[in-house]
Amino acid sequence: MKKEKLVWWLFMIIFGIAIVAAAFGVAALISVAMSSPETAAFLVGLIGFWLFANRLIFGYGGVANAASTFLKGEKIDRETLMAKIKEPAEKIKEMSIASLLILWYNSLEPFKYAYYLGFFLVLTFAVILGMNIIVAGPVALVVKALTYGAAIPTLIVWGLELLSGYYIAEVIKKVAEDISK
Repeated sequence: MKKEKLVWWLFMIIFGIAIVAAAFGVAALISVAMSSPETAAFLVGLIGFWLFANRLIFGYGGVANAASTFLKGEKIDRETLMAKIKEPAEKIKEMSIASLLILWYNSLEPFKYAYYLGFFLVLTFAVILGMNIIVAGPVALVVKALTYGAAIPTLIVWGLELLSGYYIAEVIKKVAEDISK
């Protein structure tokens, strides 16, 4: 019992330190963001597009993790996987794990295209302003910073999409090999 209490207090202390550090970090972030409009635009682009990409980041990351687990031969919980797909359970209850993984991967498509469209519009606006087609020098710097902030989550989404696509291809290859045996 003493060990449990010690571990509990240790986690409470670590949690308290993390909360205090986060409060100081937020205060520092706000003071830095107010120092220049470009910094504020970068943070708005980063945070805004991170929130926009949240479903894709966790979706593609989850697909990659589940497919990797499947390829290793470990057990995957069907119920959890079926809950991720957002299809009626009657439709998908007889499907294999590989089919469920592919459906989960494909269910992220509409969100992916909406996300990339949003990033494309911000990028296009930044390029137009940067080329002085629409003359707005100070605004061009702010939109460029916004685009740089948005590029970070976009690269993460793109990388996770490629990774999960690779794992899905490996799952299909494994299932095809198992069927041909």
